[in-house]
Amino acid sequence: MYKNLLNVEVDTTKAIEIAPDIFWVGYVIPNDSFQCHVYLIKNGDESVLIDPGSMITFPVTLQKISSVISLDQIKYVILHHQDPDIVGCVSTLEQLIPRDDVKFITHWRAQTLLKHYQWKTPFWLVDEHDWKLTLKGGRELNFVFTPYAHFAGAFCTYDAKTGTMFSSDIFGGLTEKFSLFAKDENYFESLKLFHIHYMPSKMILNHTLNHIERYNPTLIAPQHGSIIHQELIKPIIKKMRDLDCGLYMLDDKESDILLLNKTEDLLNKFFEDILSLSSFELILRNLFDYIKHDMKSLNKMFVFKADTEDKELIFKVDEKSVFQEHTYTLEPKKEEWISYTKLLKHNNATIGEIEFIFQELSKKEKKFLDIFIEKILIPFSISFKKEISYENLREKSLTDPLTSLYNREYLNEVLNDEMTNAKRKKTPLSIALIDIDYFKKINDTYGHITGDCVLKELAKILKKETRKSDIVVRYGGEEFLMIMPLTDKTGAFSKIDRIRKFIQEYTFCEKKEKINLTISAGVLQYNNIDDMQTFIQNVDKNLYIAKSEGRNQTTA
Repeated sequence: MYKNLLNVEVDTTKAIEIAPDIFWVGYVIPNDSFQCHVYLIKNGDESVLIDPGSMITFPVTLQKISSVISLDQIKYVILHHQDPDIVGCVSTLEQLIPRDDVKFITHWRAQTLLKHYQWKTPFWLVDEHDWKLTLKGGRELNFVFTPYAHFAGAFCTYDAKTGTMFSSDIFGGLTEKFSLFAKDENYFESLKLFHIHYMPSKMILNHTLNHIERYNPTLIAPQHGSIIHQELIKPIIKKMRDLDCGLYMLDDKESDILLLNKTEDLLNKFFEDILSLSSFELILRNLFDYIKHDMKSLNKMFVFKADTEDKELIFKVDEKSVFQEHTYTLEPKKEEWISYTKLLKHNNATIGEIEFIFQELSKKEKKFLDIFIEKILIPFSISFKKEISYENLREKSLTDPLTSLYNREYLNEVLNDEMTNAKRKKTPLSIALIDIDYFKKINDTYGHITGDCVLKELAKILKKETRKSDIVVRYGGEEFLMIMPLTDKTGAFSKIDRIRKFIQEYTFCEKKEKINLTISAGVLQYNNIDDMQTFIQNVDKNLYIAKSEGRNQTTA
């Protein structure tokens, strides 16, 4: 009978027999995703009404019951828990049932609350009757204890004759479009929304499912959502076991369950990334993609380092790439674009800022961001702090401590890359080797502290007088090597000789010794053939020529 119902449009204005002598007598509330079902077990003058419902549904439920049996045939009313969607109509129902031996079946924890309604009908407690009720004709109902799903005294009712499990809130669903029967496994998506919001934990849900599976039910009749036939029960239970429940803890102000569910999905993905990915850039890439999936107007994401005087960009993320740059000029934003920013903190200190740029941002999207970003700020900030610390350590390992220029270890790493890049793209690359003329005399005359002062000031000049794309390395002692991508021999010579002339007129360590000095330099363009060692040896030959021909000159 039930399988036949799956393939036809059922008339929900009438009582529907879902199993032998078991009827759905609920009411479909218009435009409501939270439908509440009422069931009737027809068993002569010991018929059973299950979760009679609220006053919203009761008038229709009453008509449907009366179309199946007379009210005086109801002897038992099962109240799986005390919520108003189950017991709201009971005071009225009590006055309408014309017999004095009616029993309200529930658990002692629910009875503790329900007694405050001062109903005249006595309670029949499942925990005092060995969790079992035998009706006339030998029909047996077994009561399955499911504590904290979602109420401390919650239980389900199993009809042994038909294999039907009246599961109360378990297997309930929130459905945008009402369907009395689950059509396929896609019902899990509706069920998922309900359970992660109402069930307190994964452990409690699995404990409940273990108890229900022992009965091997052929039909699940929940109080909410859709009725589930036998073929779908096991695959849906399997999916339910992986649900991370307890969504209600996410936010104490938000009540939109669809919004909370979307937030929960993203949080699970983000925390999995935090735990499993070692690359902070990949974490950023995924975070952008996760948000972009639901918020199409997201255009860019920036992460700034904020422990310096000026806000320093570390990462820029868009649909195409993750761009890392320690000094970067932000392009002007279009006036109509919307910026959403949050400070990143670690140990109560601001370490940075994350900024999202949207073409548009609705109130609901902003609400989602408020919840989601607030939940990820601490782990994201910790990951960012680790990234900064790693960068700092790496920077120290590759930086000369006296001049703050890159050292030879970094030279080996970057020059090979630049040579490969120039060869592949067929673009020019030049280097220059610079040496301070007669530097030993400075040390001998003024001492090593002054010598260090000269080296530091020269390093600042070399950095200041070059492009951001140029790389300046302290090659050793008083020698400096400069890498100039996208620069041919003529351009490199012009740049280095301009610097040479500037230094010739510059006064070093003016506060102490007022030293004037000169430099000699060799310049060379990469020929796309030599290896790195040969490339450096050849530029060193040009430096030797400059020095041997009188110093204070540039040779290319």
